[in-house]
Amino acid sequence: MPGLTQDRLWSEAVILEGENRVLRVQSTRDALLCLKNHWPMADGEGNARSEALAACDRVIDGQDEPDVARGAFIKAAEEAQFAVHSWTGNEGT
Repeated sequence: MPGLTQDRLWSEAVILEGENRVLRVQSTRDALLCLKNHWPMADGEGNARSEALAACDRVIDGQDEPDVARGAFIKAAEEAQFAVHSWTGNEGT
């Protein structure tokens, strides 16, 4: 895992609703920590989660734009059966 010294804010926060929890994720660092520490699926489960982790690593390393990680994170959240919300309703952009 790369160092978390370079956080990359997203254009818009993502709100996840799951069983007994609501998570507000507004940056690549938030997403990486959420995927690692608060995910309802175990390691190795879910292809979208693996892709989101890789996207977060690339963004933190400066190899991609923050909204690439946001889009991958949303796909992983949908795969994990979270209800996904944003303030404007632009979940996938």
